[in-house]
Amino acid sequence: PLGLFPGLLLGIDPDADYPTAEISLPPGAVLALYTDGLVEHPGTDIDDAIADLADQLAAADPGDLDALADNLIHHAEHTAPRHDDIALLLMRPQNHP
Repeated sequence: PLGLFPGLLLGIDPDADYPTAEISLPPGAVLALYTDGLVEHPGTDIDDAIADLADQLAAADPGDLDALADNLIHHAEHTAPRHDDIALLLMRPQNHP
């Protein structure tokens, strides 16, 4: 949606340039940053797995980020065997007067 294309994976080339963009997150939004281990497993289309994660996030109660993270990881671990590490960071913007 932002017209940005991903660059090289982090750590491959220390001199690589990565596109950046500033976006505003609406109140109540949750930003999810995750590694491929959360969504990728053999025999599943990665786009379908990311869409499933997006559906889970859209249906979740964002009030408790710890519980949300636990639920997302629990779902990933039970949908298919994992062969990769999982890292997940959830952030919610704070309103500052």
